Amino acid sequence: MVEQTSHQQELESIESEIKANLNAPRADTLVLLNDALRKLKYIPLHVDPKRRINCLIDIAHQFFHQGQNAFGGVEPAAMAVMLAGESDDRALLRRALTLQGVVLVYTNNPGDAITALARALEIAEEINDDVGKVGVWINLGQAFYESALYADASDCAQRASFLATGVAHLRSLKAVALANWALYCLHLQEYEAGLNGVRDAIGLSHSPETPADVFARVIAEGTHTRLLLALGRLGEAAERAQIARELAPKARSIRADISAACSEGLVEVYSGLSDVGLSRAMAALEKARSVKPQLRETLLALVQANERAGRPERALALHRELTLHIRKAQHDSIVKHQELHLQQLEAPSQFPEQLLTNKEAELSDKIAAQTVGVKQGDLLEQIAFTAEMRDDPTGEHCYRVAKLSSLLARQLGQSDDACETIDLAARLHDIGKVGIPDSLMQKPQPLSEGERQILRTHAATGADLLSKTKVSYSELASDIARHHHERWDGNGYPEGISGSAIPLAARIVGLCDSYDALTHEKAYRRAFSSDEAVSEILRLRELQFDPQLVDLFVPMVMSLRGEHDNLDDFLGAAARQTALNVARQKIAESLAKPIAGFGPPDAPSPVDRRVIRRTLPRPL
Repeated sequence: MVEQTSHQQELESIESEIKANLNAPRADTLVLLNDALRKLKYIPLHVDPKRRINCLIDIAHQFFHQGQNAFGGVEPAAMAVMLAGESDDRALLRRALTLQGVVLVYTNNPGDAITALARALEIAEEINDDVGKVGVWINLGQAFYESALYADASDCAQRASFLATGVAHLRSLKAVALANWALYCLHLQEYEAGLNGVRDAIGLSHSPETPADVFARVIAEGTHTRLLLALGRLGEAAERAQIARELAPKARSIRADISAACSEGLVEVYSGLSDVGLSRAMAALEKARSVKPQLRETLLALVQANERAGRPERALALHRELTLHIRKAQHDSIVKHQELHLQQLEAPSQFPEQLLTNKEAELSDKIAAQTVGVKQGDLLEQIAFTAEMRDDPTGEHCYRVAKLSSLLARQLGQSDDACETIDLAARLHDIGKVGIPDSLMQKPQPLSEGERQILRTHAATGADLLSKTKVSYSELASDIARHHHERWDGNGYPEGISGSAIPLAARIVGLCDSYDALTHEKAYRRAFSSDEAVSEILRLRELQFDPQLVDLFVPMVMSLRGEHDNLDDFLGAAARQTALNVARQKIAESLAKPIAGFGPPDAPSPVDRRVIRRTLPRPL
């Protein structure tokens, strides 16, 4: 009993220390949080489990919020989810899942983030948690935004706004949702709709008081300025940029200073003061290079400014910097998630054995298994999948190519194990596209030669990334990623090798990749019919493709078309079984539910645009 009381007191002390730091962060916050997490592991799990869960949620939140080590929040968030799942407190589980989703978004694991947030949404709807529902929809929008799926993000933010309409205690959340929606509309080039959204957001938070509120207002004014510039309303844009400049010092945030300077610089460039505006924006960029969360939007603003100023070479150089920034962030995150997974394998017990009952030991093992959230290969597939969704909204391209590749390998006489391995490895062939800015991936106009060179880096980027992972087929996956754009005649990239010097698996995947790309619509061309695609492949026999593979592939595809009414459905079946696609389908179903006062779900949207139901996979 004395020991129980001692543990309870220690837990209360940890909680008090964490909350005090939340209100007044210390200089050694990271040390405090790591120490608190270590202490929690020495308190038996049966002692005040709800207080422990709240401590874990607060620890994870502070790791994320302080920004220096967002990865520190991955473990406590996962532990909170596992322990809350064993409790009877559904609201607490919803909180834990929401926070886990946020942490995963900002550690570049959007696949698991969307899955966690979809679970949180399901619970919020089940218990009719209004605050929870709006918060989850806002965070789902951010998860899709970080994956450059702007139409999906827009739908989520708009849903949050609708749910918060007319509810006094949700007023501030509605303002956040509308400001986010305006940003997504900016990326979708839906400028009028975005302008309405950001004006409503500013109206809801007209007189910000706290530094956090001022910061949000400055960011909203930055979006406001860019939307007005896109519509050619220079005078109004200058007014909004001035408001941002006047408010920024009150936010006491370098991120607010950067945003305000970018707004002012863009206005100056559009006003014909290119040298002044570009100088101001470049000074903001120098600051943003040390504040990573602000760097992407700052670089995009600089690209826009230089294009407007008639400096395409400088715009291209900034695009290259953006590519390097995204590539490094994704690479570091993938490697870190892999390291976390391996740590769990090497140290499956998170708590001292002598403190655990049989039930607690079982829970400890579950927590260890869930901390990273996915198996090593699953994480890589999710990243490749989300990268692909920017080009193919269903995300099924990489799975269709993988299935075709395994079938072609079988035609060559490869063993069952070899075919299965090619299937897994081929799913990752375009993983390097995570390092390509969406402004290039989704550009409807023809790319310049410099932009094409940036796009082509995805092959080497993917190979380098995969070579550092620990999956059993990493070497094969790396070869495929690097060489699937080589040509039989040596005119491919990145190495320009030819003939049988190209690894066999890469030749197989390259052929299947080309067929699938030809038979699906792109931003710059219509889809080919299967017969047209086959004719094109035959034309390129011995030029782009291995002639032996072409001779096997063509009759195989014709046979498959005869066997399956919808070949895409057959080839993409594995994609629709992934946790991420299941989560996206649940999100689509939630979006289809009517909201009081907004008409049936199929009523015309206030904005004529793509909706998430179009981009999500078909129901199973």
